[in-house]
Amino acid sequence: MTSLLPSFIVLGSLLITLVIMIRRAPDRKPATIVNNIIMSALCFVGGMLISAMYTRAVGNENSSPFIIAILVAIGTFGALAIYIKLDEKQKLERQQGNND
Repeated sequence: MTSLLPSFIVLGSLLITLVIMIRRAPDRKPATIVNNIIMSALCFVGGMLISAMYTRAVGNENSSPFIIAILVAIGTFGALAIYIKLDEKQKLERQQGNND
């Protein structure tokens, strides 16, 4: 079971990101859900890039699966935080544009 823990961490980071994206959606239309799935996948790719940089730096034989999984989760949630921040900024700019 402990050998599967890194896989569960990676899968959990993807699923949590997807749930957060869908809960933030303004509606539940199919296009919005597909957009959220794609953005979740892109956030996950950001996490994979972070772990790939670590693996490249230390080498494949010296890298720990737990550290790689944690880095994937950190990178995924970091990319999600950046996306949420930029989305809120864009919504604020639209509101200010409509008020003028």
